[in-house]
Amino acid sequence: MSTHLPLRELVKPQKHKLKAAVKQRFGGACAFCGCVPRFLTLDHIVARSKGGLDVKSNLAAVCQRCNRSKGSRSLWEWWQASPCWNEERAIQFAAIVLVCKIRG
Repeated sequence: MSTHLPLRELVKPQKHKLKAAVKQRFGGACAFCGCVPRFLTLDHIVARSKGGLDVKSNLAAVCQRCNRSKGSRSLWEWWQASPCWNEERAIQFAAIVLVCKIRG
């Protein structure tokens, strides 16, 4: 049984701390396209519907355009077909996000 609470169940200070930590990892830029929008959203690298958890290692700070475009598709399937694909950014991303925990 998992001890990780879904984002919606975290108390406000915990949720704020998690979101701030994820956004800081990407320097305020979208992890996928590199733009620096006014607002960043959190995207599950492995979608919750596919077993991804609400943990820092499975969250990326992304712009709304990338988040909506990706949906619940596999990150690499979506990203490599996307006009914002950038191999250098992908290498940097892989160095930041090492492990994506999956529900067992």
